[in-house]
Amino acid sequence: MQALTNLLFQLPQKETHRDGIPILPGGLPLVGHAPFNIGSPLTFLRDAASKVGPLFWMKNMGGWSLVCMGEPGFELLKNRVTSSEFIREQAPDFIGDSLLSRDGVPHRNLRSAMSGAFTPRGLTSSGAAAISAEVIEASVAGLPQQGPFSLLAETQKLALDIIFRIMGIDRSELEAWNRNYRDFVLGALPVRLDLPFSPARRASRGRRWLDARLADLISAARGKPDMKGTLAALLTARDEEGNALGDSDLIQNLRLLALAGHETSASVMAWLGIVLAQRPDLWEKLRDESMAAPGLPRSPDELKRHPFAEALFREVLRMYPPVAFTAREATEDLVLHGRRVPRGTMITVPIGTYGYDPALFSEPEYFDPSRWMGRRVPPSAIETAAFGGGPHFCLGYHLAWMEVVQFAAAFARELTRRGVRPQLAPGAAPPRLRHMPFGQPPKKTRIELARAA
Repeated sequence: MQALTNLLFQLPQKETHRDGIPILPGGLPLVGHAPFNIGSPLTFLRDAASKVGPLFWMKNMGGWSLVCMGEPGFELLKNRVTSSEFIREQAPDFIGDSLLSRDGVPHRNLRSAMSGAFTPRGLTSSGAAAISAEVIEASVAGLPQQGPFSLLAETQKLALDIIFRIMGIDRSELEAWNRNYRDFVLGALPVRLDLPFSPARRASRGRRWLDARLADLISAARGKPDMKGTLAALLTARDEEGNALGDSDLIQNLRLLALAGHETSASVMAWLGIVLAQRPDLWEKLRDESMAAPGLPRSPDELKRHPFAEALFREVLRMYPPVAFTAREATEDLVLHGRRVPRGTMITVPIGTYGYDPALFSEPEYFDPSRWMGRRVPPSAIETAAFGGGPHFCLGYHLAWMEVVQFAAAFARELTRRGVRPQLAPGAAPPRLRHMPFGQPPKKTRIELARAA
């Protein structure tokens, strides 16, 4: 792929600039650069910037998009001169009228009502952190005893179970929720042919099932004032004007929570385990820290007992970001990297590339959790760019942080109890980061549990 990309960059092209901004060479008829931006977008975009500069046009099947690398791109996420509302038009059935597609006052009111349940203390007081720990301990205890297995398959089920449990779903219903949710996410595919047994038809059917069951859950939860979990916390939440969340807002955003909250967490957990399988030195540090703690963390204070697990979480996010890029639409004329960009331009912000910026991280190609240890200040906004930025910074950031640290500790404790350690299955090559659409390890990557020395 790298050799082909280099060749395409050298091909002659009729048009080299639009609005005075370079056009990335190598676009193909009809599909543009899409084939080369699929799978390994971080490598592709970084190579592109090295050839044409930090601001360039790229053509995809949907038309032109302006890619803005570096800090000016990150600044766009503050939405002062951009908007996210176009997402509603592009994916009305999939994203809906959720937090992700709202801006301004509507977004602020909705987020102010929801944010409390997702703060560290909110997760503790609602019981969500305890529920997460319970699910993780049970799931890790159920990992295969022998033979190679896909850790990603295990963490995908685990992360979705956590989301559904904190929403108040009974264990006996999890299989049906998993099945219909898997159908619903097919709606993210670009092909929208509404034919019998097509992904679009299955996605529509899955959404109707989920919406009906979410409505039932909300109705039942309103009659249980002592109920624990995130759904219960959201029912008592109020926005800045004192208004409660309506059923429609709850349904659309709980769907979004399941979408954004489980695929990304599952990916980070899987990468963490795969890194540990390749780095015995890191495994030993995590094992020693986790065994010294009395159990899994369930509160902000207990998280402080797991600084190395947190450092692993942050370093995995830096090198293996679940999301490669996001997009904004310019709401006014603006200047980026010294170039004028007209209002209405669709701008791609490659949030996954910031973790590889040598201006932010020394030796960015090297996996080094120690870069996060012993710091006196929290990570900066751009250092957590994997979760987005500005008003649309991921609502589930603290939940993901809690889940992944819990998983790391549980993984180390359970394997130490068994007297084993993780390693890549024999013959397995070190996995490469690919986004399809999330930054997950290849499904064929297998680990196994070997006897500890």
